[in-house]
Amino acid sequence: MAYDLGIDLGTTGLKAVIADACGRIAGIGYREYLLNSPAPNYAEQDPEAWYRAMCLAIGDALGKAALRPSDVRCVGFSGQMHGLVLLDGDGKVLCPAIIHCDGRAAKQKQEIISRVGVEKLGIWVQNQVHSGFQSLSLMWVKENRPKIYGRARHALLPKDYLRYRLCGEFGTEPTDACSTLMFDNVRMRWSDELIHELGIDKSLLPDCRHHPYEIAGRVTRRAAAETGLAEGTLVAFGGGDQPMQAVGNGLLLPGSSCVNLGTSGQVFVAADRPLYDPLLRTHTFCHAPADSWYVMGAVLNACLAANWFNGSVCASDDYRSMHDGAAQVAPGCSGLIFLPYLTGERTPHMNENARGAFIGLTLRHDRNAMARAVLEGVAYSLKDCLEIVRGLGLPVAHTLLSGGGARSALWRQIVADVFEMPMYLAETGEQAAMGAVLCAQVAAGEYRDLQEACCAVVKYNPTPTEPNPANFSAYRENYALFREAYPANNGLFMKMAGR
Repeated sequence: MAYDLGIDLGTTGLKAVIADACGRIAGIGYREYLLNSPAPNYAEQDPEAWYRAMCLAIGDALGKAALRPSDVRCVGFSGQMHGLVLLDGDGKVLCPAIIHCDGRAAKQKQEIISRVGVEKLGIWVQNQVHSGFQSLSLMWVKENRPKIYGRARHALLPKDYLRYRLCGEFGTEPTDACSTLMFDNVRMRWSDELIHELGIDKSLLPDCRHHPYEIAGRVTRRAAAETGLAEGTLVAFGGGDQPMQAVGNGLLLPGSSCVNLGTSGQVFVAADRPLYDPLLRTHTFCHAPADSWYVMGAVLNACLAANWFNGSVCASDDYRSMHDGAAQVAPGCSGLIFLPYLTGERTPHMNENARGAFIGLTLRHDRNAMARAVLEGVAYSLKDCLEIVRGLGLPVAHTLLSGGGARSALWRQIVADVFEMPMYLAETGEQAAMGAVLCAQVAAGEYRDLQEACCAVVKYNPTPTEPNPANFSAYRENYALFREAYPANNGLFMKMAGR
C-alpha cells in the first residue's frame, strides 16, 4: 500500500502526517518551536528551527506508523503564509524569518498606501498591503538592514524554504505567492507594477508558474540522511495553509465555506472568479485547483486570544475548565464586550495598532463571564469577515468549522448562534496536513485531480451544530455594540501605538 506525507508548518509547531490513499492516518509527528519578539511588534522565527522540527516530526511519524522510509511515496506541504526567508547565493539563511504576525513595517505600509492608493492596489494585487506580509518585510529589510538585503539572492515563503531544504529546488506556486502581496491574482503572475513601486529586486522572487499538486523535485541524499526519508522520494510543491486546509476539508467548489478557529481565525469562501472588496478589507487569493480563487476575511486573534486569557490571566493550562466555566454564563455576558485585537487586526480594520479591551465590566462580571466574552468576541470578529464576504455577492453554503477551537462544543455553539447558521465538522482530521497529503497523492498519480481526491477521502459529520434562535437577540445586540467599540476607541489605540 502506498503512503504519502503531509508537512504542515504552523506558527508554533510543525506536524508530519502520513496517510494512505483512503486518507487513513498511519502516523503523526509534532514538534514545537519558538516565536521570538526581540522588539515591540516584532515576530520572528529561526528557519533552521523549522527544519529541525521537520526532521524530528518525520521520524516520529514514521516510527508511529511502523513504516520503512521507502513506503513513503510523495511529500506535500502546507505552510504559514506571508513570511519572509532571505537566503544568500549559497542558499544560507541571512537573518531570522519575519513571519505573518510581525508589525514592524507600519511605516512602509503607510508609504505604499499613500503613494499607490487603494484603487491601484486593487487592480494590481487585489489586496491591501499589510505589515507582516512579504512585500513590506522586504521593504523594511531594504531600508533598515541594507547589508543583509544586498547579500540576499532568494526571498522565499516559509514552506518553500522547507521544500528547498528537502529537494534543493527553488520555486513557489500561486496559493502562497499571492500571500506576498506582490502577485496579481487576475493575471496569475508577479505584479511588475507593484514590485517597481516597492523598489524590490524582482530577481529575488522564485518562479511561480507551478501548482500545489505538481512535482517540485526529489528528496536529496543529504535531506534523506537528515529526515529519515528515502533518497529520491517525490516532493510536491504544496500550498499555503489556508487553501491546504480548504482542500483537507473538501472545500473546492464555489460557495463552499469554512470558519477556522486556529491561532488566528479566518472566514474562507471559494469562488470561481477573483472578486475583491473595493475597500480591501478582505483578501482575495488563489485556491489550489487551477483557475479558482477564494475570498477570505482574516483575524489575528482567535485561539491566541483564548489561550492568552486562560494562560496569562487565569494562570491555567486547563482549557476544559475555562470553557466549562464560560458555559455557565448566559449568552451576551450581561453586556460585556471583548475586543480580541491583542496583536492588532486585519479584517476589517487592517490596523496593526488596534488593541484588545474588555468593555462594560461591572462588579457582577467574574472570570467565567470574561472567559465567555473572549469566546464571543472572537466570534464577533469573524462575523465582521462574513458580512463583508456576503456584501460581495458570494454565496455562503454548507459552512464547516475547523481548527483547534472547533473541538469546544461551547465555542461551536457560540459561532453557530452569532452567525445564525449551522456549522458542520469534517470527520477527516488534521485538515491542513491532509490537504498537503492530497496534493502529494495527485502529484504521485493516485488521483486525477483534487476534486477526485477530496471525493474519495474527505468525509463529514452529518449532524451539524444548529444555531439556537433563543440566543439570536442577545448576540445581535452585543454584536452591534462590538461594531461601535472599535471606532470609539481607535483614536486611543493610535495614541498608544508602540507602547
